[in-house]
Amino acid sequence: MRRRAETGDSEKAGRVWAREVDDAWDPCILTLDGGGIRGYSSLMILKALMHEIWLVEQRLDNEEEIQEREGQYTAILDSPLDGNDQAAPGAKEERGRRLGENGGKVGGEVGGEDNSELEGEVFTGKKTTEEELLPCHYFDFMYGTSTGGLISTMLGRLRMTVSECLELYRKVGEDLFGKQRSRIPLTTKYYHQPLERAVQDIVGARCHEHPNCNGKDDMHPWEVYTDDTKPHRTTFDINEPRVCQSCCLTATHDENISEAYLLRSYPHFYGENAPNWITRYNEGADELPIWKVTRATSAAPFYFEMISHEVEGVTKSFKDGGIRENNPSGAALSEFHALYGEDVHQPALLLSVGTGRPDQSQDGFASTWPGPFGRLPFVSKFLEKRAVIQNLLIKYTEGEKQHHQMREHAHGEHTWYKRLNVSHGLETMPLDDWRKGDWQNHPDIPGGASLSHMEEVTAKYLEREFNDRIDSYAPPSIMLKQAAEKLVRQRRAREQEGGERWETFIGKHLHRASAEANGNAT
Repeated sequence: MRRRAETGDSEKAGRVWAREVDDAWDPCILTLDGGGIRGYSSLMILKALMHEIWLVEQRLDNEEEIQEREGQYTAILDSPLDGNDQAAPGAKEERGRRLGENGGKVGGEVGGEDNSELEGEVFTGKKTTEEELLPCHYFDFMYGTSTGGLISTMLGRLRMTVSECLELYRKVGEDLFGKQRSRIPLTTKYYHQPLERAVQDIVGARCHEHPNCNGKDDMHPWEVYTDDTKPHRTTFDINEPRVCQSCCLTATHDENISEAYLLRSYPHFYGENAPNWITRYNEGADELPIWKVTRATSAAPFYFEMISHEVEGVTKSFKDGGIRENNPSGAALSEFHALYGEDVHQPALLLSVGTGRPDQSQDGFASTWPGPFGRLPFVSKFLEKRAVIQNLLIKYTEGEKQHHQMREHAHGEHTWYKRLNVSHGLETMPLDDWRKGDWQNHPDIPGGASLSHMEEVTAKYLEREFNDRIDSYAPPSIMLKQAAEKLVRQRRAREQEGGERWETFIGKHLHRASAEANGNAT
């Protein structure tokens, strides 16, 4: 029995959920799968999301402006006149001038909004162009595995725009995959230094604490107390003012084959009241520089070397988190319940973004070779064993099983849980696919063929109709619009509340620290 598209019932169709805000500070969570170079597709989905967010922001701004003008007009009409209830000479003209001064001509065109105060404004959370929108102004937590961890660090911890991440992804793609280190099977295939240098450069450029920062030691923005004046197990308080936090999933040798090791930007310790049914990951926030965090989460076996770091006196070696949990949404949900307990039963939004559905034909069973040769017993056994290995390799980078569990837990995707993942076109694309070709009307660009292909299939996915084999209630475009609506309404509710919590969330203290570090404090 196939699923049906929900269109009639506003609640089942997700429209009611998208418009409601229960609590302004209920968390909005973003999770990003691992997938090597296919993470570029995830960024294209996020770029489309930010476009929808921009449209919603503009629409709600216009609605508020109209309501404000109507309220002013009503107030003027209801205001008392002279003692005889007769309009004084020129009163109507004066009312007209007052309305015109406050945003438009009576009976004419609405005047253009003056954005001069918003231009360059840091602390309102509003931006004057779509390209300036920051995902960290809309999401409270970002979780990522492998290249998804790299993206979550760039968008969350380093507070970059999606366009900046796309540009870096293209540059690092060429530096990483443009030149192989070795072609010998079972040896490390690529050099890891280009990724390290790229992240260090970004961290140094965005450091808010150290002048002339080289990005090698920075762990900003979270604090790890290393002296005796601070409690060692200071846990993360969800109600305290904070910026967007990030968490990268990695794997380490801890005799645990099913759970990832979490490299958090926030110190979390499980309290006595933490639910018994959640997954209890490692505690605290390990003191790894940001560049090492990105290396740890993306050290894919056979592609990049492991990285080691001393954690509380013990040297740990880290591998790509995909060998434990390639889809970090389950870890994100477990962390949510551990952090919020019984106070909040569900996030405002948990948006899971994948790197393409796996090849469904590789189900662990071999296809029969044509002709009499394929019926030979030893050939048949060889093909079956190869099929099992291929299926295991797919499971390493797929996130659909976790998605199905999340969808069941949330009772569908029409409310707080949603997943966007290209359904066709990336199934057979290798993690390190980097083919030269045309890109944006430029010929023979390194990686151009790969980039163009990912852009094309991602665009087709976001534009396609409802697929009753894959979608649970609506096509991707509807889910994208509803997620954007929810994120904008949550952000605006927070801005309306204002206060230190809002100013901290949009980075006011970061910019002050940056000015002080560079000697520009006022």
